[in-house]
Amino acid sequence: MAKTDAQIGIRVTKEFKEQLEVQAKKERRTVSNLILKVMEDYIKEQSKET
Repeated sequence: MAKTDAQIGIRVTKEFKEQLEVQAKKERRTVSNLILKVMEDYIKEQSKET
């Protein structure tokens, strides 16, 4: 995976952050990596629809 060169900050609820941490742990990823993967997959899918 390419090294990132920009940051995006978001605020989420404590509960949602905990859910992200649980899922990331299941996938042996960092939370940041999990979010990046999910967003990349979403963008890829959206590109197919247009």
